[in-house]
Amino acid sequence: MEELYRAGTARSIGVSNFQAHHLNRLAAETTITPAVNQIEVHPYLTQDELRAYDREHGIATEAWSPIAQGLVLDDETITRIAGNTGKTPAQVVLRWHIQRGDIVFPKSVTRTRVEENFAIFDFELSDEDMTAITSLDKGHRTGPDPDTFDYVPA
Repeated sequence: MEELYRAGTARSIGVSNFQAHHLNRLAAETTITPAVNQIEVHPYLTQDELRAYDREHGIATEAWSPIAQGLVLDDETITRIAGNTGKTPAQVVLRWHIQRGDIVFPKSVTRTRVEENFAIFDFELSDEDMTAITSLDKGHRTGPDPDTFDYVPA
Protein backbone atom coordinates (compact mmCIF):
# COMPACT_ATOMS: atom_id res chain seq x y z
CA MET A 1 0.00 0.00 0.00
CA GLU A 2 2.84 2.39 0.78
CA GLU A 3 4.36 1.71 -2.65
CA LEU A 4 1.04 2.56 -4.29
CA TYR A 5 0.81 5.72 -2.21
CA ARG A 6 4.35 6.83 -3.06
CA ALA A 7 3.73 6.10 -6.75
CA GLY A 8 0.65 8.32 -6.66
CA THR A 9 -1.66 5.43 -7.51
CA ALA A 10 -3.42 5.80 -4.16
CA ARG A 11 -4.09 9.23 -2.67
CA SER A 12 -4.39 7.87 0.84
CA ILE A 13 -4.28 4.67 2.84
CA GLY A 14 -7.02 3.58 5.19
CA VAL A 15 -7.53 0.68 7.54
CA SER A 16 -10.60 -1.06 8.86
CA ASN A 17 -11.25 -2.47 12.32
CA PHE A 18 -7.83 -1.55 13.69
CA GLN A 19 -7.58 -1.24 17.45
CA ALA A 20 -4.91 0.95 19.08
CA HIS A 21 -2.48 -1.97 19.41
CA HIS A 22 -2.94 -2.75 15.70
CA LEU A 23 -2.24 0.90 14.85
CA ASN A 24 0.83 0.93 17.10
CA ARG A 25 2.21 -2.12 15.31
CA LEU A 26 1.44 -0.54 11.95
CA ALA A 27 3.27 2.65 12.98
CA ALA A 28 6.29 0.61 14.07
CA GLU A 29 6.47 -1.29 10.78
CA THR A 30 5.53 1.39 8.24
CA THR A 31 6.15 5.06 7.51
CA ILE A 32 2.74 6.31 6.35
CA THR A 33 -0.02 6.94 8.86
CA PRO A 34 -3.43 5.77 7.69
CA ALA A 35 -5.76 8.60 6.74
CA VAL A 36 -8.80 6.80 8.13
CA ASN A 37 -9.71 3.96 10.45
CA GLN A 38 -13.13 2.52 9.68
CA ILE A 39 -14.52 0.99 12.88
CA GLU A 40 -17.88 -0.05 14.27
CA VAL A 41 -19.24 3.01 16.09
CA HIS A 42 -22.78 3.72 17.24
CA PRO A 43 -24.51 4.78 20.46
CA TYR A 44 -24.23 1.26 21.89
CA LEU A 45 -20.51 1.06 21.01
CA THR A 46 -19.06 4.56 21.25
CA GLN A 47 -15.38 3.54 21.05
CA ASP A 48 -14.36 6.82 22.72
CA GLU A 49 -10.84 5.65 23.60
CA LEU A 50 -10.09 4.39 20.09
CA ARG A 51 -11.57 7.53 18.54
CA ALA A 52 -9.34 9.62 20.81
CA TYR A 53 -6.32 7.55 19.76
CA ASP A 54 -7.21 8.10 16.11
CA ARG A 55 -7.61 11.85 16.67
CA GLU A 56 -4.28 12.11 18.55
CA HIS A 57 -2.52 10.42 15.63
CA GLY A 58 -4.20 12.40 12.86
CA ILE A 59 -6.38 9.49 11.75
CA ALA A 60 -10.00 10.18 10.85
CA THR A 61 -12.58 7.80 12.28
CA GLU A 62 -15.23 6.46 9.94
CA ALA A 63 -18.21 4.76 11.54
CA TRP A 64 -19.51 1.59 10.00
CA SER A 65 -22.85 0.30 11.23
CA PRO A 66 -23.59 3.85 12.47
CA ILE A 67 -27.11 2.99 13.62
CA ALA A 68 -26.17 -0.49 14.90
CA GLN A 69 -28.09 -2.17 12.07
CA GLY A 70 -31.19 -0.34 13.32
CA LEU A 71 -30.91 -1.55 16.92
CA VAL A 72 -30.63 1.96 18.38
CA LEU A 73 -33.59 3.41 16.50
CA ASP A 74 -36.12 2.21 19.08
CA ASP A 75 -34.02 3.25 22.06
CA GLU A 76 -36.06 5.37 24.49
CA THR A 77 -33.38 8.08 24.72
CA ILE A 78 -33.03 8.32 20.95
CA THR A 79 -36.78 8.42 20.33
CA ARG A 80 -37.26 11.07 23.05
CA ILE A 81 -34.60 13.30 21.48
CA ALA A 82 -36.08 12.68 18.03
CA GLY A 83 -39.48 13.79 19.29
CA ASN A 84 -38.01 16.91 20.89
CA THR A 85 -36.12 17.90 17.73
CA GLY A 86 -38.79 16.96 15.22
CA LYS A 87 -36.35 14.61 13.50
CA THR A 88 -36.33 10.85 13.01
CA PRO A 89 -34.31 8.58 15.29
CA ALA A 90 -31.92 7.85 12.40
CA GLN A 91 -31.36 11.57 11.82
CA VAL A 92 -30.63 12.07 15.51
CA VAL A 93 -28.04 9.27 15.54
CA LEU A 94 -26.39 10.45 12.32
CA ARG A 95 -26.25 14.00 13.69
CA TRP A 96 -24.66 12.64 16.90
CA HIS A 97 -21.92 11.11 14.75
CA ILE A 98 -21.35 14.33 12.81
CA GLN A 99 -21.14 16.43 15.97
CA ARG A 100 -18.60 13.98 17.42
CA GLY A 101 -16.47 14.30 14.29
CA ASP A 102 -17.09 10.83 12.86
CA ILE A 103 -17.24 10.24 9.13
CA VAL A 104 -20.48 8.46 8.43
CA PHE A 105 -21.89 6.83 5.29
CA PRO A 106 -25.30 5.46 6.18
CA LYS A 107 -26.40 2.60 3.99
CA SER A 108 -29.77 2.69 2.30
CA VAL A 109 -31.23 1.93 -1.09
CA THR A 110 -34.56 3.60 -0.31
CA ARG A 111 -34.75 7.06 -1.87
CA THR A 112 -36.70 8.59 1.02
CA ARG A 113 -34.21 7.24 3.57
CA VAL A 114 -31.25 8.52 1.56
CA GLU A 115 -32.88 11.95 1.43
CA GLU A 116 -33.65 11.76 5.15
CA ASN A 117 -30.02 10.83 5.87
CA PHE A 118 -28.86 14.02 4.14
CA ALA A 119 -31.28 16.20 6.11
CA ILE A 120 -29.15 16.34 9.24
CA PHE A 121 -27.42 19.68 8.78
CA ASP A 122 -30.31 21.96 9.69
CA PHE A 123 -30.24 21.21 13.42
CA GLU A 124 -27.81 20.58 16.26
CA LEU A 125 -28.08 18.37 19.29
CA SER A 126 -27.63 20.04 22.66
CA ASP A 127 -24.73 19.13 24.92
CA GLU A 128 -27.25 17.31 27.11
CA ASP A 129 -28.55 15.30 24.16
CA MET A 130 -25.02 14.45 23.06
CA THR A 131 -24.15 13.26 26.57
CA ALA A 132 -27.37 11.26 26.85
CA ILE A 133 -26.70 9.45 23.57
CA THR A 134 -23.04 8.81 24.38
CA SER A 135 -24.04 7.38 27.75
CA LEU A 136 -25.97 4.62 25.98
CA ASP A 137 -22.64 2.84 25.39
CA LYS A 138 -22.96 -0.86 26.28
CA GLY A 139 -19.90 -2.14 24.47
CA HIS A 140 -22.36 -3.94 22.16
CA ARG A 141 -20.99 -5.01 18.80
CA THR A 142 -23.15 -5.89 15.83
CA GLY A 143 -20.11 -7.17 13.96
CA PRO A 144 -17.11 -9.28 14.91
CA ASP A 145 -14.55 -8.20 17.48
CA PRO A 146 -11.35 -7.26 15.62
CA ASP A 147 -9.24 -8.99 18.27
CA THR A 148 -10.97 -12.37 18.01
CA PHE A 149 -12.26 -12.37 14.43
CA ASP A 150 -10.90 -15.50 12.78
CA TYR A 151 -13.10 -15.91 9.69
CA VAL A 152 -11.16 -17.02 6.66
CA PRO A 153 -13.18 -17.40 3.46
CA ALA A 154 -12.98 -20.84 1.87
